Amino acid sequence: MEEQRDAPLWRHTTLKIGGDAKRLCHPSTLRELTDLMEQLRSAGEPWFILGGGSNLLVSSAGVEKTVIRTTQLKDISSPEPTIIQADAGTRLPHLAKYAASLGLAGLEFSVGIPGTVGGGVIMNAGAHHSSMSNVLEEVTVFDSSTGEIVTLKKEELGFEYRKCKLDPSVHVVLSARFRLDPQNKEEIEKLTKQNEDYRWKTQPLNWPNAGSTFKNPEPTKAAGMLLDQSGAKNMKEGAAAVSAVHANFVINMGGATSSEVISLMQKMQERVYEKFQLNLHPEWKTVGHFSDSEKAVWNNKT
Repeated sequence: MEEQRDAPLWRHTTLKIGGDAKRLCHPSTLRELTDLMEQLRSAGEPWFILGGGSNLLVSSAGVEKTVIRTTQLKDISSPEPTIIQADAGTRLPHLAKYAASLGLAGLEFSVGIPGTVGGGVIMNAGAHHSSMSNVLEEVTVFDSSTGEIVTLKKEELGFEYRKCKLDPSVHVVLSARFRLDPQNKEEIEKLTKQNEDYRWKTQPLNWPNAGSTFKNPEPTKAAGMLLDQSGAKNMKEGAAAVSAVHANFVINMGGATSSEVISLMQKMQERVYEKFQLNLHPEWKTVGHFSDSEKAVWNNKT
């Protein structure tokens, strides 16, 4: 298994921010991943799973853990006519296009999500009024609390908006199965392409970003709209800035630090609260060392 010491993580995040990992591992098979997890579990060593590196803020101070990057785990197949099975490191855009090529509908929404299957399941990733919970049939995980590999049905996962019962500090997604609907292949491919084009038109893909910064505070109130109407598009902190294309995207203009990003996020929260008396909560996950004041952004009670 490929392994690096003191590996710079900014190279593996879509925001292009992150200090060095104490150890960075790149398993290329599910067996390598489960063997590694068992070793870490037995030794009581801390770890973190890194998929596509989106929806994540890594501390510029680095990460004193073994970081496991899953992107080499990308086997994908259709073992049954309406089933697609994919390893945890499969990119969601690839998953969507693979399903479309088979004439299977249901995953068109995921073509614009820059994450992987593992992260997508844990966060119940969604777009275009759909989400992983609508198409997932079951997921196989390594449970680090017991050392067991278990398969869980969708009904056991307790899916909610941008989360489920799986704990990313305990459960490691190995693979997932999706049940889809056979439909007209050309129509599926057309909708997939429309969703992909929409992403390019409405998101700042020419700049490093981690995806949507904040969750929608209410079903009828989009975080991007609230930020836009509160004047957040002109905000900047060091080399971190709010995108002029979409107010719910923080971009790295070059050399931004995690501290600059968090300071900007705090000001965005304050701006929305001042105008609408609504609290915004980050959609991103974090890893690495952050001060108590920085962590407060994730427990926003403005």
